[in-house]
Amino acid sequence: MKTIFEGVATALTTPFTSNGIDYERFEKRIERQLNAKVDALVFMGTTGESPTITRHERRTIIEFAVSRLKGKIPIIIGTGSNCTQTACEMTNEAKALGADCALIVTPYYNRCEQDGLILHYSEISKTCKFPYIVYNVPKRTGVNVEPTTALRILSDGYAFGIKEANTNLNHVYTTLNLVAKTHPVYCGADELTSVFLKNGARGTISVASNVIPSKIKEYISDFESNYENHNNMLEPYFSEFFNLLSTKVNPIPIKCIESILYQEPCIFRLPLSTPTSDYFEYLKATLNKLNITDQKETIC
Repeated sequence: MKTIFEGVATALTTPFTSNGIDYERFEKRIERQLNAKVDALVFMGTTGESPTITRHERRTIIEFAVSRLKGKIPIIIGTGSNCTQTACEMTNEAKALGADCALIVTPYYNRCEQDGLILHYSEISKTCKFPYIVYNVPKRTGVNVEPTTALRILSDGYAFGIKEANTNLNHVYTTLNLVAKTHPVYCGADELTSVFLKNGARGTISVASNVIPSKIKEYISDFESNYENHNNMLEPYFSEFFNLLSTKVNPIPIKCIESILYQEPCIFRLPLSTPTSDYFEYLKATLNKLNITDQKETIC
């Protein structure tokens, strides 16, 4: 199976109104990403607050994405569930509506064993026959995809890559060493982007690129051509911005930053909540320090 993308895929936030989805702001988000020439877009991942999006809204978001992006860049839809049948249903929906790929998080809360993970993904492959990326984020799910398990899952043909958001460096190095030679591994933690790239990753599924897509794209490109002379100089600045994204649970920081830069409402769905004004002031001060203001993408 061919690789769906290499480089930068942005894990898009979902702009909400008080009672639905704000498609006018969604349109602006997509245009910003296309202008930055990112390599793919992810809808309804963790950053998109997928747990609180209704099934009807899911269908509408996929249709919206396909109508604007089909044939331009790959459309990746988060379709994971802790119920295997539900994951199959949502993956088949994404397939039927014209998406290019699914991003399927490991089952959460159930906390299945490694054999259960293999059976879960095998059932999705058999039922859906649609390319997907395995998403490993044990801090949220309570289950970790061990490197040998990842290799077994990826051997079935439809699971073609893994988004790795386990930040344990021993795990990261082992996974990259075992898996990256034959299958795409994508960085799932912005702060570890350079670690992943230095060890064979094919790219990143980035939260940061919601607001600095051109810079993340440049970061990846420069690594391939001129990393030693350029990105090492910029690393502290990227690191400080990446650190902002971990000051609260994702996607709270990135949506607050969007509201500051683009002067738009900052709306979360419960149980996520809007931070205090002091937090916004802290974000503003750091963004000004990094010269990320008024939709600029300057870090220097």
